[in-house]
Amino acid sequence: MTRPQLMPTMLAFGLLAASPALAAEVVTEDPVRAIVRTAPDVRIHEDREGGFWLVPDPARSRLTTADLIAARLLRDQLFEVRATDLRPLFAHPPVNEALARANRLDRYFIVEFPNAASAVTAIEAVGDFAAIGGPVEAIELDASGGVASPPDDPWFEFQYGMSNTGQNVAGDDGIVGADVNVLPAWDWTVGSEQVVVAVLDSGVDPHIEFGDRLVPGWNVPDGNDQFDDECGSHGTHVSGILGAAGDNDEGIAGVAWRPRIMPVVVTNGCTGLESWVAEGIVWAVDHGADIINMSLQYSAGTEAFADAVAYADAAGVIQIAAAGNTGGADDVQAPARFPQTIAVAATDNRDRHEPFSSAGPEIDLAAPGWRIYSCIGSSSYGYKSGTSMAAPFVTGAVALMKTVAPDLDPVTAKVMLMVHAEDIESPGFDDLTGTGRLDIEASLLALDPQPPAAGDLNRDGLVDGEDFGIMLTGWGPCPSDCEETCVGDLNGDCRIDGLDLGLLFVDWTG
Repeated sequence: MTRPQLMPTMLAFGLLAASPALAAEVVTEDPVRAIVRTAPDVRIHEDREGGFWLVPDPARSRLTTADLIAARLLRDQLFEVRATDLRPLFAHPPVNEALARANRLDRYFIVEFPNAASAVTAIEAVGDFAAIGGPVEAIELDASGGVASPPDDPWFEFQYGMSNTGQNVAGDDGIVGADVNVLPAWDWTVGSEQVVVAVLDSGVDPHIEFGDRLVPGWNVPDGNDQFDDECGSHGTHVSGILGAAGDNDEGIAGVAWRPRIMPVVVTNGCTGLESWVAEGIVWAVDHGADIINMSLQYSAGTEAFADAVAYADAAGVIQIAAAGNTGGADDVQAPARFPQTIAVAATDNRDRHEPFSSAGPEIDLAAPGWRIYSCIGSSSYGYKSGTSMAAPFVTGAVALMKTVAPDLDPVTAKVMLMVHAEDIESPGFDDLTGTGRLDIEASLLALDPQPPAAGDLNRDGLVDGEDFGIMLTGWGPCPSDCEETCVGDLNGDCRIDGLDLGLLFVDWTG
């Protein structure tokens, strides 16, 4: 049925027709879809003008004057913004009608609008109707997405721990999927600068991958704020695994791309005292750390050390520790063997427990720790092995979890990580890998996070100027006919233009 054009639209086209220069600027936009959920037992009728009436099913309830008024107001609003094609979301209704009804799937409809501006206007207006009751319960933009794509960091392929495609590492072919399953988690978040991770180590150099996110730290042995790495880039390597910036066309990608990193030096060179670590823990807690990574091993486990760990735990700081590299059975090192920490063992690219990784009943879970590629110095990269490398995978995972659940506490973090780990040794818990190898996506989704807004292009939980800048950077047609990732193409039409910009402003938080 042909619907008559509204007068404002006719005037607009009349003016354009009178001016060839203006007419040349007309851009045809693709329709924008929204999802509507109606109240129970609502029926949709289309009138001769193309307007949509949503009224209660008269077979189930008696129509009231209020029903008709609400239906008319809604009809006029949708007509004014030229809503078209209001139809059930499911072209093939679910087979189990009772189950579908119990989960509200019988009440979802798709409505199309000619452009983003119309969709924004309708969502705001109809949302107001929904807030006071009536035939519509909710309306939201039909968001776009896609498969989880690897970031553009040139050496990401060396990071089997992040994405194991079976690539060969030092002559050993990997097993596809023997990784921490982080790619789909990045569709939810890549971390936040609101999260502060303290790296208790040999220091951290200001590497190009995270140097701009370093916050003031402390050097316990020297009693000053100098935190250059004193042990062959050990702390720098650890920091890269947990927090190197991703998708920046530079080097590698860390597990979490945006957290701030607090260097706390607790060794003199490569060795140090347990009391230094105890002091470093307290300093980090008192200066705002949310998470502490301790890629360290100590054999004694003094009471002062244990009490400092307990202090951090009581303050709600989540602590991750390397199991140790003794290779011994029942030989988990401190601080990993303290019950308040998350103790991490090491695996290789075939999900095998690494022989150097200490074992024992204190192990909580495992992560890749053999030949891990990460940051060296201020701009280089290289391989290191050890449970020191396994622990920051878990720390990065906790940084992502803390982003979507800011109130995450140490007990919940440990339980979520252990319950959702991928079992890789003997069924159930074992002394080699705990409950299994880290699964970041499963642990993150177990917190039931809110889906990120479509306009949150950098997945930091905000839709602001950074996202606007990302969209402008990619403005125009997408590369390779959309076969490559096209960040900013919110409506999936293979180009970034004004329509996508309109959708970005729908989600704007500022």
